[in-house]
Amino acid sequence: MVMNKKVFLTAVLSLLTVPVLSFAQPGVFSGNIYDVVNLIISIFLNVLWTVAVAFVIVMFVIAGFRFFQAHGEPTKVAEARQFVVWGLAGTAVIVLAWSVLAVVRNQFGV
Repeated sequence: MVMNKKVFLTAVLSLLTVPVLSFAQPGVFSGNIYDVVNLIISIFLNVLWTVAVAFVIVMFVIAGFRFFQAHGEPTKVAEARQFVVWGLAGTAVIVLAWSVLAVVRNQFGV
């Protein structure tokens, strides 16, 4: 069982290094450092966007479970409403941040 975990971990880690190795190939980029930085920032922002959306979805799911478990008790209902409020606040922050980023990118042509 331990050997299978080691083999699996080695296979996963080797597959994760494939994108890194592709950056070492000549001709992938024009040699312009700004292209590389722009690509790295784009990848980071796409991952951040995915994590943020997942976080908001989890907040709303937790709020739904809290509402179901409240059974009409005012304190538990208020707690569930707080989850909804924080989920909405997170959604607003994510949308505003993404909008500001889109405006800045369009203005500077990035």
